[in-house]
Amino acid sequence: MKSPIKFYLLITFGFLILFACNSGDIIPQKDMVKILKKIYLTDGVVNISNSQEFFDKDTIQYYEPILSQYGYTTAQFDSSIKYYTRNTEEFDQIFDRVILELSRLEEKIKEDQSGVDSLETGAYAVDTSLNLWPHKTYWDMALDHHSNPSLGFDIPVKKYGIYTISFDVQIFPDDESEDTRMYIFFYYDDKTPTGNLSKEIYHTYVKDGSVQSLSFNLELDNPTVTHISGWLYDHGGERKDLKRHAVFSKLYVSYKPAEKDSISTQPDTISFREKKKKLLKRVEFDNNSIKK
Repeated sequence: MKSPIKFYLLITFGFLILFACNSGDIIPQKDMVKILKKIYLTDGVVNISNSQEFFDKDTIQYYEPILSQYGYTTAQFDSSIKYYTRNTEEFDQIFDRVILELSRLEEKIKEDQSGVDSLETGAYAVDTSLNLWPHKTYWDMALDHHSNPSLGFDIPVKKYGIYTISFDVQIFPDDESEDTRMYIFFYYDDKTPTGNLSKEIYHTYVKDGSVQSLSFNLELDNPTVTHISGWLYDHGGERKDLKRHAVFSKLYVSYKPAEKDSISTQPDTISFREKKKKLLKRVEFDNNSIKK
């Protein structure tokens, strides 16, 4: 990704210059930095697929709430934009400080992520150290099958991301269940008898009494899904005197939020200066065209 913040700020400045007027007071640099930073974060722009939207004649009205928050009007903002773009040294300082502030914000987010393994994105902030498994973590099916014969579970999902279920299992040779397997999936109620199942994973166990350490990932990318569900001791052979000799332990379900593209905010001074020079030439050309 090539300097998206700089590109966005340049486009935004270019739009604002076209509609700048002379009336009103000049907003101080420190407040201009705060305002532009707020505009960038509010818009949430990382990739601009259609820059024309910034040149809509009504777009400047969008910034009014932000300006009001800092005690300024659109007229003051307009005249400030025109002033700073004609004083390129100050113009450079403002841009550099905005980028620096956004870079510091990104670094803070990265530090928070390394501390709690979470994403600082509102509802996406999740502590992945929690075990989402809803039952006890050790099951001897010879003793515990009365309360949960197939070791079933239904776990509400959080947000997009990867859900990992891991456990140890021992199925002994004298276990009389047939085709003993694990079956897990994402689920939501679509008003059909079985509901909607997706991303199903099957695994058939080996009945040799050895400890099998297993782990399975399901990636959630469907907003309609409500649960991750399944059975860890799914099998045929349901007679009442069925001998069960299976042990499940270390049951753990974790959630890792979906990663989002990080915003590149490393200053690229040379290319940044060149882009601003081209922008200023364009603005000068546009202004001369209007006068004619």
